[in-house]
Order: sequence, then structure tokens, then C-alpha cells
Amino acid sequence: MLKIKHTICPTCSVGCGLNIISKNKKIVGINSYKDHSINEGRNCNNCTDNINLFINNKIKQSTDYTNLIDNVTKILKDNKDVTILTSGKTDNVDLDRLMEFTKKHDYTLLAYENNFNKTDANIIASYDDISNANYIITIGDIYRENALIGRRIIHAKKNNCYTININKTKNLTGYNSDKFIKINSYDEIPSILEHEKIDENAILIINKIDSTDNYNKIIEYVENNKLKILPLPKYPNSYSVLHHVKSTSINEIISKINDSDVIIFTDINLTNFMKNDIFNNKIIISFDTLNTTNESSFQIPVKAWYEKNGSFTNSMGITQRFNDTICDNDNQLKTIAQVIDEIDGKL
Repeated sequence: MLKIKHTICPTCSVGCGLNIISKNKKIVGINSYKDHSINEGRNCNNCTDNINLFINNKIKQSTDYTNLIDNVTKILKDNKDVTILTSGKTDNVDLDRLMEFTKKHDYTLLAYENNFNKTDANIIASYDDISNANYIITIGDIYRENALIGRRIIHAKKNNCYTININKTKNLTGYNSDKFIKINSYDEIPSILEHEKIDENAILIINKIDSTDNYNKIIEYVENNKLKILPLPKYPNSYSVLHHVKSTSINEIISKINDSDVIIFTDINLTNFMKNDIFNNKIIISFDTLNTTNESSFQIPVKAWYEKNGSFTNSMGITQRFNDTICDNDNQLKTIAQVIDEIDGKL
């Protein structure tokens, strides 16, 4: 029998609603949730592709947690230089527990958020601000990567909003903007903004940047000119992570890994960004929701967002709760917080 339950999309930081369709306690698809205020029943292709990952690559439930937790606990007792790497894929419940755990044991907790940084809530534009704007500057391909925000830009354009797109290559957003500005480096953006003499009511929307320094320069420009900005980081809970955990670059993370004995990844695989030899002679522990190829010494399977209760805080700073959509009482998987509780109890 098919079951349909509402949840929050985990694909990006916009925070759209969707319905999970399950059968025999397994996710089989999605359909629209028309009453959700952000996306009003519309979901993008990126959402569909992400959900298909969970349909096809969900980690198996059969797990010997006792041996795993005992082994990990022994490692943590024997090694004090421990770095935990997280991202906005971690929901608020797990994030809070990770922060408590790292503080208690004097570990290092770092976040990789693709060069975004904490942004003052007072300068963040709302999604309604986008729909009603008369001047919008986009950095990155918003239409393709954050389609529901792209839809709001289209609404604004119908009311004669002027749009500029800044990007390294011509893209879908650029083709649909009044003006496209090609850049060779993100270093050019502050001077471009000064040269364009941006409207005092302009809103900047950004989903890509090459360094935290360049992001901070854009934020400084926004603040000095009393503008609004909507950052669109990659993950559903990036807003919370950026407000509570130090955001670090890949180079900073590599430096910290070199100084650490044990590295713990929480549902994020940074080996895609680094050479494998950086992990030589390191003990790697990973919390994973999907079957992924990684260099982990110990892989700890954990529940995905649709198998548990929790919350994400979206790009506007709005926290939305989600509930277990499967309701499988036989599911033996644990959450990151539950595993941390057991490890903490044995340390």
C-alpha cells in the first residue's frame, strides 16, 4: 500500500516542501505538496535527482552497531587529536549534539560550506522580496541550480524588474537576464558592482563563490550600500551550520587533517575535493546515509532525513520541522545524535 507524507526537500538551502511516497517501508518516489508556501507544489529536477539517489543507493539497515561503537570508542580513547567535519546536510538535532560532543571532549568541529560564511540576518532578503524586487543581480546560475528562486525572479521580471547575471560562463540565468557580465575571476565582482552603480533597492542573489574572502567582500559591499542579499549555499541546513560552526576552506581543512589523528565525516564526502594520500596514516570514521565509495576505516550507517524527526533552517533563516515519513518500527538504523550519545556514554 502506498503512503504519502510531507517533508522538506534536502537538495539545497531553499527549503521547498514535498511529499514522500513510500511502499513497504521504502521510498519509491515523490509528488507535489501544493500547500507549501515556498514552492506551492513545484519541485525542480535537482530535487528529483537527489531523491533518486536515496531510492537507488540507500544504505542497508543490517548493522552491528555494538562492535562499531566499541571500536570507535576505543579509537577516540587512544587518540586525542580528533577533527569532526560537518556541513549543512546535518539537521539541527544532529548539529546540536555534535557541538555538545566536540566541546565536551575538546575536539575540533569544522564545516565545509563551499566558501560561504555567516551572514547577518538583517541584510538577508526574503523570497517575497525577490518576487517584488525591481533590480536583481545574480551571481551563479540560479535558474538551473535553485529553480524555485529562479521562478520568483521571473515573477519580478513580469513587473519590469531589471536583472543582471554575473558568472564565469554564459548560463541559463544569464540568457534570461537583461544583462550578462562574464568574469574570469570572482575577484572582479566588487569592482563590477561599483562600476554598475547598482540601484539602492537592489537585491543580490548568490549561489557560487570561489573563496570566503571574496564572499566577505561582497557582503561588505552590500552592507556599505544598505542593500539586501540572498545567499544560497548548497545544503538544506547551511544557514544553521554557518551560524554555529567555523566555515573553513579546503586548504584549511587539509591543514587541520595533517594535524589530526582521527577524522570524522558526518554525511559529507570531502575525498572528492582532496587527494587520497592526504588521508594516509589517518583513521577515518564516516557517518553515511548512502552507499558511497570512500576511504573510511569505519563506516557508520545512519538514518536519512526522511526516516526521522528533525528540522532544517533555510536560506532566509526560517526553521522548518520534518517528521519520519516511513514510520518503520523495524528500522534498526540510528541517527547521528543517537550514535554520538552511545559513544559519549562509553568515553
